[in-house]
Formats: sequence, C-alpha cells, structure tokens
Amino acid sequence: MQKSKLHPRRPKFQLSAIARLELRTRIGGSLAEADPSGDWAAVLMTLQTDVRCLGPKGERTVPLANFIKDAYTTELAHDELVSEVIVRIPAKNSGGAYLAFKRSAPVYPTASAAVQLTMDGDTCRDVAIVLGCVGLTPIKVKEAEPMLRGVQINDKAISAAVESAHAAADPQSDMRGSAEYKRTLVGALVKRAIEIAVRRARGEQVEVSHIYA
Repeated sequence: MQKSKLHPRRPKFQLSAIARLELRTRIGGSLAEADPSGDWAAVLMTLQTDVRCLGPKGERTVPLANFIKDAYTTELAHDELVSEVIVRIPAKNSGGAYLAFKRSAPVYPTASAAVQLTMDGDTCRDVAIVLGCVGLTPIKVKEAEPMLRGVQINDKAISAAVESAHAAADPQSDMRGSAEYKRTLVGALVKRAIEIAVRRARGEQVEVSHIYA
C-alpha cells in the first residue's frame, strides 16, 4: 500500500491515495472506464483530483477534469493504466454531498449531483457542482459557481444554481426516463446537495442516503 504524502508547500493539505488497495482499484477502474452513469467521476470532479497514469514510458499525472474525454474514452493511451488517484483534502470549513436517484441500490443512477463548497460564516467562499448521468461525461456547472461564490447561500442563490443545472444538463431519453424528467430530477438533487453541503461545512453531522424510486 502506498503511503500518504504531505505537500511540501502546503502543510494543511494532504495528497493521498484513497483508502485501501481494493477500494483504490475500484475507483481507478471506474475512472478508467469512464461510464457516463458511474458515480466516482462526478464526486471527484468537485475536488482537486489528479489521475496518475502508468505505462512503458513511465508515469504521468493528469488532472481529472482533463482525464475523461467522452463516454468510455479517457486520456489513457492503449498501453497505460491508472496507477493512483490523488485527491487534495478540502480547506477548513468545507462540506460536500453526493446524491443519486436510483430505482434500486445495485443499479446505475437515473441522475446524480455532487456539490463541494467552503463557507466563511454565512458566505460561500468556494463551490463546485457536478452533474452525473445527464450527459456523455460528468458535467461541471460552471455558470452556477459565480452565482454562489461570495454570497450568502439562501433560497434565491440556490434557485439560480438549480436553473444553471437545468441548462447545463444534456440528458438522453432511455429506459430510466425521458430527457426532461432527468433534467428536472437533477435540479432537485442539486438543491438538496447544496443544502446538505452547507450544513456539513458548518460542522453538522448530516446523514443522507440516495433516493430510490
């Protein structure tokens, strides 16, 4: 098992491989597959995440935002594999939430949303929102971030973020639901995830579970 490493210039932040070898393998495999319905990519894209790629020519590190290119398509060369997933620990007063809507626990979500934010009192200092299962890749809702950053998180700010999520989503109709149904669903997930993330950033222990049909 690889040891955790401290960033030499930022002692308050830690760069580390995630969990035990078995779990790291599962996470790395999920990212390498780049399934549009996967969970891990959406979650990790709200954090500062790098993917270490290993091949005959050696190792290279790719930011996760640049790693997934399309559905089932990544930055990996044909002779490379994912050797490590590196995540920077969020700043103090940060909180996150990931929510998915599923028909049952074992199946892929119909839609999902991940939120990570940092609070300064009642004001949002930083935020990232990523949608899952409503596009060929996880979708970062960049338009929503300036709406929340530097302001108090209230109903008006959350509603604006939800509208941005609606606009950013690019779902396809399938056996899990129509495109419009998924678009509406992911907006509701974003709203709830923001509310949970804010409470966690303030130090609350908030237990949540995915939503099942």
